[in-house]
Order: sequence, then structure tokens, then C-alpha cells
Amino acid sequence: MSFAYDQVLYPGFPLAQTHPDRLATIAGLLGMAAAPPDGCRVLELGCGDGGNLIPMALGLPKSRFTGIDLAEQAVARGRAVIRALGLENISLQQMDLIEAGADLGEFDYILAHGVYSWVPAEVRDVVLKIFRTCLAPGGVAYISYNAYPGFHRREMFREMMIHHVRDVQHPAGRYQQAVQLVEGLAKCKLESELTRALIDEELRHLSETAPWVVYHDDLADTNRAFYFHEVAAEARRHQLQYLAEADFFEMQTETYPEPVRERIGRFAGTDVVAKEQYLDFIKGRCFRQTLLCREEVALDRSLLPERIFELCVASEARAASNQPDLREGMAEVFRGPRGAVLETDCAVAKAALCRLAGVWPQSVCFADLGAGDDAARLAEILFQGYRVGLLELHTQPPAFASCAGEYPVASPLARLQALQTAVVTTLRHTLIELDDATDRRLLQLLDGTRNRAALIAEVRDEEIETRLNRLAKEALLMR
Repeated sequence: MSFAYDQVLYPGFPLAQTHPDRLATIAGLLGMAAAPPDGCRVLELGCGDGGNLIPMALGLPKSRFTGIDLAEQAVARGRAVIRALGLENISLQQMDLIEAGADLGEFDYILAHGVYSWVPAEVRDVVLKIFRTCLAPGGVAYISYNAYPGFHRREMFREMMIHHVRDVQHPAGRYQQAVQLVEGLAKCKLESELTRALIDEELRHLSETAPWVVYHDDLADTNRAFYFHEVAAEARRHQLQYLAEADFFEMQTETYPEPVRERIGRFAGTDVVAKEQYLDFIKGRCFRQTLLCREEVALDRSLLPERIFELCVASEARAASNQPDLREGMAEVFRGPRGAVLETDCAVAKAALCRLAGVWPQSVCFADLGAGDDAARLAEILFQGYRVGLLELHTQPPAFASCAGEYPVASPLARLQALQTAVVTTLRHTLIELDDATDRRLLQLLDGTRNRAALIAEVRDEEIETRLNRLAKEALLMR
């Protein structure tokens, strides 16, 4: 494995679903007192070049981050970035997971993204052992893996591609011939519409996926998928229990018609693991991002809306109408990303959603939304919006500037990345591609030493204010 990842680099990137703030928020909604993000200890198994951990360490200077990975070159690249940024709260170690154990220490959050499905059974067992051994009493573990039944579709093409390139050793050749196989199949006369649909789906996947991802994921020697109940059972064997999904809306049934919800209830009863398994059957889910905690932790799955009273809220949802009617009793529809929809006639809720849209991507504390005596009603509506993916909740919102100061400062990590690529990490722990070359050049200059006049002189562009506002909207400027 070390040779494969050193031979073909796999660049790391930020994963918002693994951020301590996300994990702490979900844990709190389920009755857990998780460690606050601004003073926690985080371990990532299979950290690669630190593309996920390094921006966390930059944004949470009072927390401590440790990453381990087998790939020597990836760890070396990450260490070089850490030195360039002068970060002292993060360390990356080149280590085989098999050799890792309790001496790693105790952590509030342990992450394993893109590991479990791609390692042998004995290493999977080690991952769960580390979760149990190193997880703090109130800690949260994140683990991602390929899931059945949806992965059966991908697995079919993986097996065909593996067979086709069985005698090809060169990485580029393996990738090219695997893609050519699927492209060739698509040109054949296909009698089955189902076969055509499956091949078209695989072609879309290959066209949207970077070559190094196809090489390491689809063409890997080991790539296993699991039914959710199998992973839950393995977790129980290691004295761990299912907490939630990292994307909270994936657990909800409210978006389904009543007959579907009734059937899920009839099939699963009150068993949360059974419910999640039947949801996978309905969705045809092929990938999961699961949160675990110690089995002795007492959870409260009642999902009380008042738990968001102490949280902050962010939403880019917009009213469907151009001039929303904010009066009480007048229904308005709000639409967010991923097709999320919320309809409400509550005046306070409509005003809150419009305010959030106006300040996006900034967050607003629930207490500052001006609910007054309608706090409980607003909490219920916003919590419903969160459950369907219309808005975000934060225990500690990401810190970034809403506008540029006199001497603007951009994220030092984004500035460093912009020297080599147009894809940079935002202070919201996401990626953004800077399509405009002048914006990219401007970003590199925002080290706090230049005012507007100096920036105009450097980039030779009078639209500096527009560009600065755009960078601020992308959460690239520091407070």
C-alpha cells in the first residue's frame, strides 16, 4: 500500500463532515457532551498529506491534531506545508496502522476517511480497536466506507475493469485501459435498457472522478463494501455504538411520503440500526459516513428542538418568491442546496431565514435571531430545516471575515495553495476553485501588508473592492 500511494500521489482535501464542530454539534443534538472544538484533541487515521487536518489546525489553534499514514511521501508533503505555515499544534507521523496502539494517547475525535473499505480485514479490526482504546469517554469517531446495496452497481464495473487490466502494471496504463473498457462497452449495441443505464452511470462516475482516485479506489487490490448492519455489528464487538451519520439529514425520514415512513416503522420498529439499514435499501446508498461512540454513553434520540437554543445557524436558502411576504400566516417556500425545501407561514421564521440568507456564509447565534416569545416555535421550524439539509448548525462557527479590512488578510493556507493551483481551501473547511486568474493573484497578495492602493498597483485592476467582496463571500478572508 505504501508503494502504491507513494507511486501515485493522492492529494488530500478538507472534509467538512469530519470537522470537530460538525461532530460536536451532532453529538450534542443526541444528548452527548462532546469536547468543544476550540480545545479538543483530534486523531486522523490515514491522514495522507494532511489536506484535511492542516486547515483544522489553522482554524482551531487551541486544539491538538495528530495524523498517521503509511505513505512516506504524502506525510513529507504535509510536514512541508506545516512548516511553511508555522503551525505548532499538529504532527503527522509515517506509521503502519498495524503498529499503532494505545500509546497514541487519548482523543476527543478520531477520523478514518477512505480507509476501512480499502484495507485488509486485520487492519479494519485495528481501526475499530483504536477507536475503542483511544477514544475519550465522550469522544466521537468518524468512519467512512462503501455500502451495499448501492455499491453492487459500482462493484460490477470494478470487477470488469480489474479483469481487463490484470496484466497491466503501470498506473497510467491501468487507468487508461480501465476507462477505455467502459467507453468501449458504451459503444456496443446493448439489448438491455438497464445495462445501458448502468454503463452511462459508470461513464459519468469516471468522467467526474480524478484519475488518481480511480486508480486508488476503483482499481485497488482491496475495495470492500458492507451492509450497514455489518459495520454496526463490528462496532458493537469493539464496545462501540452507532451515534449518527455525519450528514444528519441522511438519517431523516420526513422527506419521504407517509406510506414510506409507515413501512420503515413497520420493518424497523424502534431499532435505529434496522431503520438505517432499511433507509439504505430505499436510497440504494453506496457510501456511508458513520459516527460512533463508546457503548456506555447514554444517548437521547428524542431530538428536542430546544437543543439548538445554544447553537449558531447558517443558511444559504432563499425564498422562492422574489418579494417574500413576511407577514404572519402567509406561507412562503424556501429552497436550499441539494433540493432541500421548507414551507412556513411563521413571521419570525421567515424573517430569520431571510436574515441568514443575507449574511451567508456567516452564522448567527440562535439567541440573536430575535425570536422573543416565539423562540420555541422558531427552534422547531429551524430544526426541521436542519433535518432536511436546508441549514447548518454550529457549536463554534468557522471564523472568517465578512468583509475586507483596510489591510486585508487571506487564509495563509489558501495563499500558499494559490501559488500552485486554482483550487484552495476555505475557512469553512471546504474547497473553492478560483476561475478568475486575477482573483487568484489577488489572494496571494493578501498578507496584511497592503492597502487598497497597493493592491490596485500590484494587480492593475480597479475592481479591487468587488474582488475582495467575492473572496470574503467564499470565506477566504481572516478576521
